[in-house]
Amino acid sequence: MNIYKIDLNLLLVFDALMQERNVTRAGERIGLSQPAMSHALTRLRKLCNDPLFVRIRTGMEPTPFAQQLSSSVHKGLRTLQEGLDGTVAFDPATSSRTFQIVMSDMGEVVYLPPLMTTLKKVAPSIDVRVLQLPRERYQEVFESGAADLAIGVSSTLQTGFYQQRLFSDGYVCIMRSDHPRIGTTLSLAQFEAESHVMIEPTGSRYSGVVSSNTTPTLIERKLAEYGLKRRIALRVPHFTVVPTILQTTDFIATVPQQVITRADTPRNLKMLPLPFDVPNFVIRQFWHQRNHHDDANRWLRGIIANLFADHKKP
Repeated sequence: MNIYKIDLNLLLVFDALMQERNVTRAGERIGLSQPAMSHALTRLRKLCNDPLFVRIRTGMEPTPFAQQLSSSVHKGLRTLQEGLDGTVAFDPATSSRTFQIVMSDMGEVVYLPPLMTTLKKVAPSIDVRVLQLPRERYQEVFESGAADLAIGVSSTLQTGFYQQRLFSDGYVCIMRSDHPRIGTTLSLAQFEAESHVMIEPTGSRYSGVVSSNTTPTLIERKLAEYGLKRRIALRVPHFTVVPTILQTTDFIATVPQQVITRADTPRNLKMLPLPFDVPNFVIRQFWHQRNHHDDANRWLRGIIANLFADHKKP
């Protein structure tokens, strides 16, 4: 029996007949006339190549084949009805769902500690999987359902996406506290003369000065505007190794301020303002329109907004 040839209404007829064992009462149960019920039963018998129900003195008796089908059909219809009604409500206290969130490794430093602490309290069985992907793949993973949320800066998530402002951030320069040439201030000449560590995520399109709003390319654009250059002595794909490198070298690095203020960075590092103006950027959370009305996704968005949003207008 080919499932693609079965009209769902026929399964409703079958289930009603199993419950009532009477054509008239079964029709009343699902809102069909007796002729319509009889016609549907004829179609069912032809599809199943079985009488399904035989008349006896007290009504309609299901055949062994009908009895075999009954449980699966009834459970399937009930599951479908629950899905359509939304009767299985999302309960964070009992849910064991896994949320997949797109963020950078610097985002992990800022967002994961408070997020996981909160989830442990209010949703102990919920798991989180972090995805780090090239920006070109963001659309793909959201449309396929492989990602629930993205947190960060993105100009690629536009059509088909919603977004919510969380907070504004800016850039600072970090180095070891006893840097031999830099004291309590950082001059433009010092910034240009020192050797730098750049966080260059895997799959980034960085090459010289490119039109992008990622951290390294924005800094390079600003330096180009001022007619300045810097030596990139080390490029790494992740932020997490940078503090260790800075402790044992004279290198300096430019990073978002929130990464330093929220991270458990070594005490022998210092943070100084950049010696030139760089505009702040806005951190947002993004989600696909397919998840906009999903109760679980809405709940997670609310948790993230409560933890990180500064509640200012865009």
